Amino acid sequence: MTTTFLQLIDAEVRGFAGDELMLALTEFDSSSWDVRAVDERVLSELRQHYTGDKDL
Repeated sequence: MTTTFLQLIDAEVRGFAGDELMLALTEFDSSSWDVRAVDERVLSELRQHYTGDKDL
């Protein structure tokens, strides 16, 4: 978790459940993100809010 005032540039944020990587967000230029998630529900939720996204 972080503050809404934090700006990341060329960064990766990772979320774990115990020792298992569950989510990785890679930010490129404040407007372009690569999202990798173990749980498809996370991706489905993001797709509902960000309709301009593309699957890779």
